[in-house]
Amino acid sequence: QQVPEEARAEVMLFAANSQRQLGHAAEAESIYREIIAKYPDREEAKDARYQRLINVYNSDTSRLPPEVDEFLASNPTTERADQAKLLKAEALYKQQNYARATPIYAELRASQLSPKLRAETAYKLGWCYIQMKDIAGIVEAFSYFVQAFPDSPQASAAFAQRALVYQQDKNYDAALSDWNMILTKYPGAHEREEALQHKALILGQQQNARAMSDTFRQLLKEFPKSAAAAQAQYYIGKTAFETKDYKTALAALEAARQLNKEQYYNLATIRIISSYFYLRNRPALTTEVDNLMTTSLTATVPGEILEWLGIEYYNEKNYAAAEKYLGVLGKIDNPPNVKPDFWFYLGDAAAKLQNFDEAESAFGKYLQIATDPAGKAKVLLALGGVKIAAHKADDAQKIAEQIMTLQPEGRVNAEARLLAGDVQFERGHFEDAGKAFMGVALLYDDPAITPRALQKAAVAYQRAGKTDEADRAARQLRERYPNYAGG
Repeated sequence: QQVPEEARAEVMLFAANSQRQLGHAAEAESIYREIIAKYPDREEAKDARYQRLINVYNSDTSRLPPEVDEFLASNPTTERADQAKLLKAEALYKQQNYARATPIYAELRASQLSPKLRAETAYKLGWCYIQMKDIAGIVEAFSYFVQAFPDSPQASAAFAQRALVYQQDKNYDAALSDWNMILTKYPGAHEREEALQHKALILGQQQNARAMSDTFRQLLKEFPKSAAAAQAQYYIGKTAFETKDYKTALAALEAARQLNKEQYYNLATIRIISSYFYLRNRPALTTEVDNLMTTSLTATVPGEILEWLGIEYYNEKNYAAAEKYLGVLGKIDNPPNVKPDFWFYLGDAAAKLQNFDEAESAFGKYLQIATDPAGKAKVLLALGGVKIAAHKADDAQKIAEQIMTLQPEGRVNAEARLLAGDVQFERGHFEDAGKAFMGVALLYDDPAITPRALQKAAVAYQRAGKTDEADRAARQLRERYPNYAGG
């Protein structure tokens, strides 16, 4: 049936819109152009010019900006002009041409568009500035948005974007205000989890550890499967550790490293180790230290903890464990809160294990840094014993002479004389060794020195074939120190 001429434009517009909605862009384009050409003065032609812009937007956004400019030159209504400008801005945004889209969005947010569309343009303006990394622009755009459209579904997201910029700019008070706005005014917002996380981190930046910890606890309570759970547990544990609540710290730090081993294993483990140290839980501390030293090449156990562990095991005569921990301590340059005495314990433990090179090195390190004469003499004696055990008699003799110069009298001098006797014994000069030991026994009456001197003299004279002298020394030992067990 023939369509009356007066109705053809309307029917053609309906057909063109249908083709556009079906995705038949070329067919729609042809009909729109025909309407505009045949009926230029009718309302359908004016509408066709705008609907054609939508068709171009849907099919090829790169063609749209000049088409919009041409449309605007046709003096459309204000409403249609604004709608066309929005299409142009959207096309430019899709093309990532944010610099050209920005002034259009800025103009349209105060236009005659519907409130919903104005809100969308205001929000898109903020995102243009984000893409351009324009800090001032982001703040201005989202500030306008939250003031003009506080009830928009995107209001909480706008506050979040502005807060992130404030945070990046280290304007922590302003950022905290925005995150709090989301938490209080938009309690059901999608950004709530993010708000709690960033609020906690800002409180940490502001040195408000207690509030930070409480906020992270709230995050875990509301979002137990949060992607930030490991971070939350770590900072809860760190805060507890710093307030000496070590048991709470241990539970949270353990959770942190379990949830994100790559990021928090070393950080959490160092504080777990320190917690066990302050709790004096040596078995757990030993396990953690061993695990850390096995699994991490970068983490360093605090020196004072290695020192404590090493000396604890030394005092129990577990020299292998003592050597292990004190040896690691020895590889740390200038460890804080550690006295140089640990070098003596390391050297002595190594000597007990007959690791003479390590013992000599440790005693040597002590002697390089020690200033206490008595301490130096004590270590020199131990080093002398190591030299004897390592069959380095000449070195041991020099040490004995050095000690006797440092300490010309007293017990240390007597020990040095015993060392000089050991040198003669090591050289095979057994009679000379016996005389040296007997000299000490005659000069000193000290239960820590004299019985050892007599015993050494008896052995030396026996090796020299001087049976009478050996028997005499042994008899003096029995008579003067009947309870001496040797050693």
